[in-house]
Amino acid sequence: MFKPRLVIGILFLLLLLSALPGIPGRSPDRETLSFVGSALWTKAHDVDIQGKHAYCAFMNGLIILDISNLKNPIRISKLYLGGGFAIEVKEPLAFVASGDKGLNIVDVSDPENPVLRGNLDTEGDARDVAVDGGFAFVADGPEGLAVVDIRDPATPKLAGRWDSPGESMGLVQREKLVYIADGSAGLQIVDVKDPLKPAPVGFLDTDGTSEGITLSGDYAFIADGSAGLKFIDVSAPSAPRQMASLTASGYARSVSVDGRYLCAGSLYDGGFQILDVADASAPVVVSTNKYTMYNEGWKVLLKENLACVVDYFSGLFFMDVSAPQKPAAVGTFFTPSTIVAAAVQDRYAYAVGELSGVQVVDLSDPVRADSVGMTTIFRGVQGLAVGGRYAYVTDRWSVKIFDVSDPAKPKAARMWNSPAGAPRAIVVRGNTAYITADNAGLFVIDITNPLSPSVVGSYKMPRFTYGLAVEGDYAYLANSDTGFHILDIRKPAAPALIASLKLNGEPCGVALRGGFAYVASGPAGLQIIDIGQPAAPKVRGSFPSGDFSSSVVISGDTAYVADGNAGVMKIAIGNPAAPKLEASFDTPGQALAVALNGPLVVVADSNSLILLK
Repeated sequence: MFKPRLVIGILFLLLLLSALPGIPGRSPDRETLSFVGSALWTKAHDVDIQGKHAYCAFMNGLIILDISNLKNPIRISKLYLGGGFAIEVKEPLAFVASGDKGLNIVDVSDPENPVLRGNLDTEGDARDVAVDGGFAFVADGPEGLAVVDIRDPATPKLAGRWDSPGESMGLVQREKLVYIADGSAGLQIVDVKDPLKPAPVGFLDTDGTSEGITLSGDYAFIADGSAGLKFIDVSAPSAPRQMASLTASGYARSVSVDGRYLCAGSLYDGGFQILDVADASAPVVVSTNKYTMYNEGWKVLLKENLACVVDYFSGLFFMDVSAPQKPAAVGTFFTPSTIVAAAVQDRYAYAVGELSGVQVVDLSDPVRADSVGMTTIFRGVQGLAVGGRYAYVTDRWSVKIFDVSDPAKPKAARMWNSPAGAPRAIVVRGNTAYITADNAGLFVIDITNPLSPSVVGSYKMPRFTYGLAVEGDYAYLANSDTGFHILDIRKPAAPALIASLKLNGEPCGVALRGGFAYVASGPAGLQIIDIGQPAAPKVRGSFPSGDFSSSVVISGDTAYVADGNAGVMKIAIGNPAAPKLEASFDTPGQALAVALNGPLVVVADSNSLILLK
């Protein structure tokens, strides 16, 4: 029998004991890992333009731009949602399909201060959304079509569902019918007159992978992946007919139509195309356009004489298409391509990514953390370290050195070619840098003059050494193929192997604390190694990965592990033989690297810099 008085008495006693001095325990927030802020958002997915504002769905959430001056789009607000693949604005609300975070409903009545009003975690992976009256229709990935009752935006509820045969990637709604781009199953048409009971009406199995869809008149236009563009007569919804097919400039991802013109966006350097579809059964390509080094036209929006191209790797491009044969760039909202590594110094975080350059973020107010400076972009990024006034970036060919004495104006200072192999991990200790390189091992570099580095010594090692830590007389290396290695570096000119230890998984990152090495070992998770006797290291404990553990940092009795698609793990290591999970945080992208700035956990999350606490 339930005894409320007994339970209340026990709770009171526990509270009293926790308040007494000398009683070991954890502070109330010790077992949490919470979002604080984020910066350097990449991976724009969709845009809806209303008046002078562009509402943009990013992998992290919602960004609102003031586009009253198209030559200079200005970000006026952002709202972290944990996901963002598609957006539809029905003022004063914005509906964001947020992947595995479901459907988010945001009040944008004040565009400078968007507020989350409601959320429904759909069963699938929310990839697109269309709104009609009191219902939102969600392309829910493998779970098909979800119909959401949004009459009370604060408490959206699932009203109906239809399990499509494919994977619902995009949709459009018109006159109580929903037209779905259903991946490998092509076009699906669903009757939603009764939102509680969606019913299939017709279908057409295209020969590609249907990703995006739009309607005009009696036609549905489909971006059909590698099979190009499909033009389908839907005047009889129960019997749709393909009337034409065209090869796209790349992997057809999205389509938008306005009047006689259709704009199609393609991936894999495909850019965007403009087609004349006045006769949709005989479409004509008017122009094929490349606009940057990326040309990844993930999404396009055509609105009168303006085309907005949402580039997966570089942001939003606003194009004047009044002359469709020769569109002209009007303005750009640039975003970095990726964020793969991070380091901290003083109140700044430094981040790098492929084709993104060095980005500097001021952490003094982490809730509003933002970029304060950046360098030009470059390729092949591998690792990053900061020491004194310089930042050191390894790429596939060299070590690039940047002067960051003024974080707002980082500038290239030196490029130093690797003596062998592709440089990977880098650690800076005073006047010495330690660098690993593919199939070359460890190099010891004198950086007394950072602008004139010189090799002091080296140790040959095969395969890929991703992880490196240096403490006292030893360097500790995590090699993805050969395991964990300890080198004696007391003689910099001749580093010597002390011990090796084969580990499970793919050792990637390493951190040290109190006689133990903590190795992020890919699919094998966190491996804890006793290094009290450097000549005889032993595995003492481990904690499994949720995906792929690639980086680890230590603060007191806590290890923070970047765990790929599983986000970040906070692991108690007070007893190295029995580590325990304290908390985790599912970041929007792939958590690739972690660093610490006081109580802040700084995460390089593939498509942003995430700040946790």
